[in-house]
Amino acid sequence: MECMRFFGCKPSRCLGLTSSASYISRFCVLLLLVSCGRRTPPPSNYREIDVKDGGSISGTVRYAGAKPPADPIIIEKDQDACGTSHPNTSNPGPGESISGAIVYLDSIARGKSFAGMSPTATLDQKSCDFVPHVQIIKSGTSIIVSNSDKVLHNFHVWYGLITVMNEAQPEGAPPHEIMLPESGLHVVKCDVHPWMRGFIMAVDHPYYAITDSTGHFTLSNVPPGHYTLKMWRDNWSIDQPRGRTGHVSDYNWGSDFRNQKEVDVRPNAVTTADFSLP
Repeated sequence: MECMRFFGCKPSRCLGLTSSASYISRFCVLLLLVSCGRRTPPPSNYREIDVKDGGSISGTVRYAGAKPPADPIIIEKDQDACGTSHPNTSNPGPGESISGAIVYLDSIARGKSFAGMSPTATLDQKSCDFVPHVQIIKSGTSIIVSNSDKVLHNFHVWYGLITVMNEAQPEGAPPHEIMLPESGLHVVKCDVHPWMRGFIMAVDHPYYAITDSTGHFTLSNVPPGHYTLKMWRDNWSIDQPRGRTGHVSDYNWGSDFRNQKEVDVRPNAVTTADFSLP
């Protein structure tokens, strides 16, 4: 049953084979079996150890210049449930700091344990937004997806250009459990309400952090050594073109922000690393 949900086939569609089973049904079962083989997370090369004399990396993510505008999202569909406009969910917040950025070590072979990371995660479709907007989970973690709205949604999960899963979740539908076996950034979209976006970073080591409301982050208990520190943030710039009828025809965000720098972590010391975005 889990494999069916992961692939997106309904049980009746994938396994309801009769004596007159169609080619399409047999093809669905074949794809289902292939999908089930990808269901288990691949083994990670990361090893948990007792870190001796670990250091930390601390810093902020801020604007390089004047704060750019974060236009509100215009809504012209299902307004009873979604309203007529939304604050930009990618808005970096007030002041010069940028919250919601993910900062992480590009690669690390061994280090601290995953203690503190929850074995489960949640993703809610609430007020026609994905909540939380950005989150970090361990690869293979179960995610409980819910629909709190009185309207049909679907969660379409992308891994780069690959569709991982695409499931409808009507009003009143029960929560749906999913798993993301691949590490890396996943983008969740609702095809019914195309302004809806969420981001899930599935990780194979615990040295990741999301900047807080002041733009600050800390990676603690890092084994001394040289590392590449990377930063990711979704863009708050959005183009909402109108078609011939005068209604919004699309929602086009700017490219994600990405940056990196080299850092040296010394024993029992704090390394400062700041990022700035245009």
